[in-house]
Amino acid sequence: MKNRLIFFLTLLFISSQFLFSQEKENNTIIEINSQELPLLTQLSSYDQNFKQYSKIVEKNYQLIAAGKNPDYVFYLYKNTENFTLQGLASRCNINYDTLATLNQIESHSSSIKGKTLILPTVQGLFINNSKGKNSIEILLQEDLQKNNSGKINITYSIDGKSYTFKQGLRLSPTERAYFLDSALGLPLAPETYYVSSEFGKRKNPFSGEMKDHNGIDLAANEATPVYAIKDGAVAYAIANDPQFGNYIILQHDAGKMTSIYAHLSELYVDQYQNVKKGDIIGLVGQSGMATGPHLHFEIRQNGKAENPRNKLKLD
Repeated sequence: MKNRLIFFLTLLFISSQFLFSQEKENNTIIEINSQELPLLTQLSSYDQNFKQYSKIVEKNYQLIAAGKNPDYVFYLYKNTENFTLQGLASRCNINYDTLATLNQIESHSSSIKGKTLILPTVQGLFINNSKGKNSIEILLQEDLQKNNSGKINITYSIDGKSYTFKQGLRLSPTERAYFLDSALGLPLAPETYYVSSEFGKRKNPFSGEMKDHNGIDLAANEATPVYAIKDGAVAYAIANDPQFGNYIILQHDAGKMTSIYAHLSELYVDQYQNVKKGDIIGLVGQSGMATGPHLHFEIRQNGKAENPRNKLKLD
């Protein structure tokens, strides 16, 4: 009986130490300064650092398959070789989910030409612990709040930014859909408009006062088709507003982003209707407070107005 009791207490002690070590591992914050990381000058066998990097990645796959902890090592690389994200993932043998979330790459089509990137040696998702800056980060943060399980969670502080690393996880189907099709279309067809008023402070054409202009004005001919810039739902389709005239507000990314189309001559959609990127939703006009036919266009991220030039290729 005494021997059984000693065995039980010993087993309990070992179990508690294991759980404590696991909890400690999950709560440890690992500080990383990217400027101190080994530098890869090119992603080829001629670069000794890249040869070493590739060996570590391959070894980590073997360690994980054997149920062992991998070596969490990072490298720095400036993309002077003009790799696309998919090409970079293929050359490094690390999936693009991992590279994109670590380097805050917003979409599959985002240019990484000439950018300095951090390359990990273990696959997984790096979830930004500060306020999300794009749709993917916001969706990942919501998933993390709903489901914080995972075999291994590590908190990294990389150049002062905090990330939760979920080893082995990939983007969900919803997140992947946003990532692969997050590029925005144009609200008007190319060569049918010119920018007549920019985002920011400007003199109100009616009152003469300096006020914030929360969008851009695209001058175009009356009845020029207006397009949805992204898949979404019609939050509002309003006629005869004193200021905006006939206008439409679309919701995108589960309401995280909205786009506004004002001074229309015609509305082609109804409230709560779903639309696809490129659908014609109305026609350019000069309804409401307008001095001529144009589209007043806004983008809001989490309720805050952003300069559409930062999101769209207008010129």
